[in-house]
Amino acid sequence: MKTKKIVADTMPLALKKVRQELGDNAIIVNTKPIKTGGVFGLFTKQQYEVTAYSIDKERPSPASPPTSSLEANQVKNRQFELKKFDDHSDDGEPVASIFNQSPQKRYQVYSQSKPNAEPEKPVPAPQKTEPVSSSNETQLLEELQDMRKMMMTFMMNNKQGEAFSPKLTAYIDRLKANSVSEEVIEHIMERLLKKHESLTDIDEMVAREEIYSIIKDIIEKRIPDSNILQESTRMINVIGPTGVGKTTSIAKLATEQVLKQKRRVAMITTDVYRIAAVEQLKTYAGILNVPIEVVRSADELEAALQKLRNYDLIYMDTTGRNYKEVQHRESINEFLNHPVNSDHYLVLSLTTKYEDMKILLDEFVESPVKKLILTKFDETSSYGSILNIAYQYPYQLTYITNGQSVPEDITGIDAAMLAGYLIGEEK
Repeated sequence: MKTKKIVADTMPLALKKVRQELGDNAIIVNTKPIKTGGVFGLFTKQQYEVTAYSIDKERPSPASPPTSSLEANQVKNRQFELKKFDDHSDDGEPVASIFNQSPQKRYQVYSQSKPNAEPEKPVPAPQKTEPVSSSNETQLLEELQDMRKMMMTFMMNNKQGEAFSPKLTAYIDRLKANSVSEEVIEHIMERLLKKHESLTDIDEMVAREEIYSIIKDIIEKRIPDSNILQESTRMINVIGPTGVGKTTSIAKLATEQVLKQKRRVAMITTDVYRIAAVEQLKTYAGILNVPIEVVRSADELEAALQKLRNYDLIYMDTTGRNYKEVQHRESINEFLNHPVNSDHYLVLSLTTKYEDMKILLDEFVESPVKKLILTKFDETSSYGSILNIAYQYPYQLTYITNGQSVPEDITGIDAAMLAGYLIGEEK
């Protein structure tokens, strides 16, 4: 085993020297900022020290037991952490479906695409070995992930160490001001590190264009090719908390179907807790000259669907409730559990704090809800939540509403426009 301490002006340069002197199989033990030079503690220079070691590859003797699977995984995972800065996939495509991942791991959809590895040869198990606990392996992987996040967070926050150029730091601050999560910013910086050996002297225009391109790429991956409904879709169920604009959004979408697509549209509302909501939808239905049914239970919904069976498309406005409560989420299920071929839309207001959005997004991620409508775009100047959602969740970003006018103030999502706003372009 060969151990070495590497000192360099920046963390990326230190990691590069580790690879050059110890190889890609080097394992990082410790990283820390240090002060060098100077006289009597004055005029010192901040540098970075990385302690790493490499293991010489030797043929094991017949008498020596083979390495355990846990030890092999430890070495393999630590090596992957070092290679992260060079081997990260730039296209951001997830390697598998993320619908069944836990909410805490969904942000890895872009950052965890690993390079193709050759299949490992099976290693014969040594005799009398203790079973390896799966919880220990899970803990090890979590610790390695925490190490990666800590290193990137340190580089972003340590402005005295000049890990990033002043212009790049300004872009990071702008993203933070737009409520972009640190996980997303880390991902953007990782993708920049793949293209540049150092980010301390990156050109401002290059940084601007590449950050813009990365943000645009993240958002575009969540925008459907088209918002045109399939012919087989007979029902649109619109779900969301109180006051986010569900009823107005339904009116805008229904108007397009009636006037542009020439479809025979009907409406259903289950929002009987607010009289104003029922009357508002009845007003829109009257303007469009379409029928509307008010239902209070699953049985009444079944009867309404039978009555409206000859219509091309039915919009259902569901009750606006606090869906953080289990009983309210369960109550909505009885209205979604019907045999009609449906699309389900979750409506969220962009004026809502992202931490509150995440609660709903986590709760509905395993449900039939696959599409989002983001409202009140005109009432906010912070757009980071859109980028956070696109990075952390599998929902399709379908529409943004930017006013109360029906049907004008609704549009598909423009990734290029949002990326421009997030890096400082004027609205």
